[in-house]
Amino acid sequence: MKKIPYGESNYKEIVNNNMYYIDKTNYIEILEKMPRFQFFIRPRRFGKSLFLSMLETYYDVAEKENFEKYFGALYIGKNKTEEANKYLVLRLSFAGVVTDQGKEEIIKSIDQTVRSSVRVCFDRYSSFFDRVKFNLDNISAINIFKILKEKLNKNNQKIILLIDEYDNFANGLMIKDDHMYKELVQTDGYIKSFYKEIKEGTAEGVIARVFITGVSPILLDDLTSGANIFENLTNEYILNSMMGVTEKELEEIVAHYQLGDFVDRNDLMDMMKDLYNGYKFNSKNTETIYNTGMILYLTNKMNINKEYPDNMLDDNIKTDYGKIRVLAQIFESKDELRSIIEEDKLVGPIEIKSRFGIDKLYKGTEKDENFISLLYYLGLLTIKATSGKSVYLGIPNYSVKIMYWEYLYKTYEIGLTKKMSDIKLAVEKMRKDANVKEIMEIYKEVRKELSNRDLTFYNEMTSKAIFITLLFVDGIYMLESEKETRNGYSDLYLKEGVTYKEEVNFRYMLEFKHIKEGDYTKEKLEQKKKEATEQLKKYIDDYKIKEDGEKPLKKMILITIGKNDTFYQELN
Repeated sequence: MKKIPYGESNYKEIVNNNMYYIDKTNYIEILEKMPRFQFFIRPRRFGKSLFLSMLETYYDVAEKENFEKYFGALYIGKNKTEEANKYLVLRLSFAGVVTDQGKEEIIKSIDQTVRSSVRVCFDRYSSFFDRVKFNLDNISAINIFKILKEKLNKNNQKIILLIDEYDNFANGLMIKDDHMYKELVQTDGYIKSFYKEIKEGTAEGVIARVFITGVSPILLDDLTSGANIFENLTNEYILNSMMGVTEKELEEIVAHYQLGDFVDRNDLMDMMKDLYNGYKFNSKNTETIYNTGMILYLTNKMNINKEYPDNMLDDNIKTDYGKIRVLAQIFESKDELRSIIEEDKLVGPIEIKSRFGIDKLYKGTEKDENFISLLYYLGLLTIKATSGKSVYLGIPNYSVKIMYWEYLYKTYEIGLTKKMSDIKLAVEKMRKDANVKEIMEIYKEVRKELSNRDLTFYNEMTSKAIFITLLFVDGIYMLESEKETRNGYSDLYLKEGVTYKEEVNFRYMLEFKHIKEGDYTKEKLEQKKKEATEQLKKYIDDYKIKEDGEKPLKKMILITIGKNDTFYQELN
């Protein structure tokens, strides 16, 4: 049984240490048929760094004698292209560039990153260059590239340039100091000048191919003429599953590690689909993709412990997406994000923008579509349906919903109103004893603390979102908002998951209504109670609900009045 490459992004280490590798080498020949200077982005933890490492090994002239070792058993080993092991390779990663110590330190950090990588390149390929020694100390990244181009020209050599996390430092700057970001990127900024040197290298013919990855197209667009040679392949139909895990690849992983021997295989596959699947990067594709990091995290945990882990979501993923959410909020009021979460409906129709700079997220007639496009690129939304050239976007999976709920928890400052331990105890009484009194009291307290601004856009979806956020704190129930039935969409359905079945004694279906404080009358309340009751009974009659779980089903209506009053009732 092969070792699990959780957290591993070095292709040669994976092969040398007998680790499991999802064969993506068939995309080499596809990429070679496309424009030579390529730009490709995916959300965090989709295997971008590993893919670049694989390309590095494939094209590296110094690995020519090891081709069979590294690729013989894979697709490309049997379909070798003429470009294999033909080039010197320079790989840059901007993952470690500092962003919190001022402009000069950022430039120094970029210089150091480039200097270190070019030194490795010169040392690795010393036999391909003249023997003249040269000192790179205290030389800027721009001038280092000039030296590199000069050496390549003089020795009649070409390189493949691979750039990983091209926008990592820029994302940090967008959050903390957009003025400094513009200084570095726009007009004659340092970063723009650096990419101009790369562009000149391609024009001179010493840079044969370029492949750039990151998580957002913003920096690329702001570089304008400094990077206008790069073809954005992100949304190409044929590259939908170039990174990430397909259904077939997941089945092979589950079979290889025999995960179905110690948990129910069907439950496992269904659970992983709910938690980690759902990503689609071209409207014409029918297949959705799993997040690689999430799959390897769960596989690693289950392979070690022979059971489901306590936490089904990798903390590293949550940290990554947490940072990205902060980035996304900078360009729009929190109400835009909040409406996406609370409505839990498809966003659109919109046309996903392939290029947009930072200014286009602040102003202009297309800033809303640009913001939604940014959420798509970050993996916080994905393609769910199409309408001509436009698409409808939605939240990809349950794991991303959890991250959104965490955002709401902080947005509504629930932690300032009630301790997490109190919320967990209240939800425990709800799911084990069907006692909802305490969770309803907490719900009332949280709603009373809402600001006037929060009330501006308040509706029944907000009431539901706040309740979901309280349940999310406990983390035991599987929460389904807008669950589809034959008779419509129920507001909120709570059921046992595959991991904590013994902790849940009761399922729930809830219907929410809201009355604005100024509109309240007894007659209005009775009308809302009647509407909610009729809708709930209609949903309960659906066989999908009756057969969806083993636990008894409780039916409740919940009506909020302004921010100070809450009515709830359990139906027979």
